[in-house]
Amino acid sequence: MPHSESSFLLLSHNRDYTMAHIPVAIFVGGTSGIGRAMVEAFAHHVNGNTHIIIIGRNQAAANESIRSFPKPTESKADSTSPDNDLPIHEFISSDFSLISNVHETANTLLNRLKKVDYLVMTPGVSLFARRKETEEGLDEKMALSYYSRWTFIRDLLPLLRKSDIRGGARVYSVLSAGRGDLGSIQVDDLDLKKMHTIERCRLAVSTYTDLMMQKLAKEEPSIGFSHAFPGLVRSPMITSSRWWLTTAYYLFYPFFAFFSQTPEVNWTLVSFRLPS
Repeated sequence: MPHSESSFLLLSHNRDYTMAHIPVAIFVGGTSGIGRAMVEAFAHHVNGNTHIIIIGRNQAAANESIRSFPKPTESKADSTSPDNDLPIHEFISSDFSLISNVHETANTLLNRLKKVDYLVMTPGVSLFARRKETEEGLDEKMALSYYSRWTFIRDLLPLLRKSDIRGGARVYSVLSAGRGDLGSIQVDDLDLKKMHTIERCRLAVSTYTDLMMQKLAKEEPSIGFSHAFPGLVRSPMITSSRWWLTTAYYLFYPFFAFFSQTPEVNWTLVSFRLPS
């Protein structure tokens, strides 16, 4: 079932937890905003003793995050060990606005990995941006916020099912849990090609993601699925859309800052629900 982030347990509740095996964690969109804050928090939480894969478009930002990770404390550097048994920190460059890239990346991981324990999905662009179709005919916002997430999760289910952590693998989609409206959905215009507005797009991706996570939770009871709403977060996404929104952001920043959170503060409301 979808959850608001405010309902999650604080990650700090599990600070003393140590894992018997190297977990495999994939962060899609982990190079900016709350996604970057989450991947860095997770790496520090497990003292670097994890196989982290960051997927995104910004190699420099990913490298900067990886350099900030703690050095692994466990002696797992045996070159004969399978890929999954090593505390590797790596970046995979992929543009998830194209679903063909999503399939390609998933196939690469299916051939490389034995399992996936954590999958965190945060890719996106500002929902205030005007409609921009990809070469595959999808609105870029919807491709990143919904279609790519659905595709990647479905493609990686064979690896998620093989997770050996207590309680099974965890999948998180950070977007806008509970902020949709099923009654606003037009079944003859699911991709919003007939009538696209900022509000319709926001309601659509929120509703689709709620329904997606509910359906997956029913179909895959051994895997935990959560759709999170981070609230108002000060993210580069806000200042990279329309010029008037960027202007308003800086003009009213003191007011905006009072009602918003930085990604670094916001991640503390996100629980990876590590077993105790």
